[in-house]
Amino acid sequence: MDLSYVSIEGKSRNYRITLAILAALSVIGLVCFAISYVQGHQLFGTSNVIPWGLPIVVAIFLIGLSAGLHILAFLIYIIGQEKYKQVIKAAVFLAVVLIFGAMIAIAVDLGRPEKFWRLFMLFYMNNMTSMFALNAIFYSSYFVSAFIYLIALLTDRKKLSFIMGMVAFGFAMLTHGGTGAIFGFIAARETWFSSLAPFEFIFAAFASSMALLILVLLIIYKTTDRKIDWKMIGSLGGLLKFFLIGLIILMVINELTHLYPAGRDAIMYMISGPYSWLFWGFQVFLGMLIPLFLLYYRKTKNSATGIVLATVLVVIGIAVKRYYLVIPGAAYPQHYYPGNIEGVYGAIGHFTFTPVEVGWAIGMFAFLVAIFLLGLRYMKLLPAKEAEESFATVEASSTEAYMPSGPSATPEASTPPDIETSPEADSPSGAE
Repeated sequence: MDLSYVSIEGKSRNYRITLAILAALSVIGLVCFAISYVQGHQLFGTSNVIPWGLPIVVAIFLIGLSAGLHILAFLIYIIGQEKYKQVIKAAVFLAVVLIFGAMIAIAVDLGRPEKFWRLFMLFYMNNMTSMFALNAIFYSSYFVSAFIYLIALLTDRKKLSFIMGMVAFGFAMLTHGGTGAIFGFIAARETWFSSLAPFEFIFAAFASSMALLILVLLIIYKTTDRKIDWKMIGSLGGLLKFFLIGLIILMVINELTHLYPAGRDAIMYMISGPYSWLFWGFQVFLGMLIPLFLLYYRKTKNSATGIVLATVLVVIGIAVKRYYLVIPGAAYPQHYYPGNIEGVYGAIGHFTFTPVEVGWAIGMFAFLVAIFLLGLRYMKLLPAKEAEESFATVEASSTEAYMPSGPSATPEASTPPDIETSPEADSPSGAE
């Protein structure tokens, strides 16, 4: 059945306070950028040894979230399963917002954003054998095609939606695979060089974007007093388990490949050096193993607490994974400069976050969240409550897998045990 979509009212006190806080943080971020623009990148923690800092970490993290969200949303669109239809428009809009933020982060890292046009002087100012030049095409093409796809969805143009969704799907794959290739094709950096990097980036994008989608849906539906379809959430959680397992397999193969040669100093630095706690603690343990346990364990896989905790840990784990790749990966000396050379190029690099850099990053994320909340207010991205109820009635017969057995197996029982079922508990913040 076709769902009718609506915008939220956005008139509550909590909604306005949230927007005001986000606006204030966004202004702080803008001020930090203005300071760095005037005084230069010496205000960031980067150096000649570690040339990329927080803007690039933010950029590749957002690119992965955006590309993964769009790919998942389009696959849901063409599969046509009714239970997923209600998430498509919000997911595509969030994907557009995130790639927009990623492009801003890249522009900030350039130092002079007004010169971005040079990225598109193809075959004239750019070396077209470079992944940087190719990714300028991928990023911009993906952003434009995804934006047109969103407009087609909002205006209910099914033929255009399919065409532009397919185009944006292709560019989304190229965008994040190309981002992985930026690192994986750099043979001079032993810590980055890997033929599996594009595939690892894509699987990481799937895992992080699926976790973010589940988390955003739960927050939106809870704060707007909408009925949460736990069958759909459980199904999305099942897909998240699949992506996490695939990511773990790729990670193990990649690390074993680096460990096999006799010259394994770089990989040993990464997994047993001063930054190894990021790898084992955040990436492996918190970002993969605990979420898998929570999504497989019977008492947590169908509970709100278990699902929320798993998704939060996955998003944090992938964010740390991107930091671990960019900063510690660049800190290890290139093999052109062996460890006994005098000067900074032969020593392990060090990176320290600066107030300007951190302030810009916080403001950047606040700005993107504000755009998303305004989109919910002024665009029809969420299914109408009455349409949701009708849809839930049609799908009720298929929800038995998420209901407890016995005499108390009522439709209300599909709500996880740690979720209150009263209207007051379902809408604590009154976001509408």
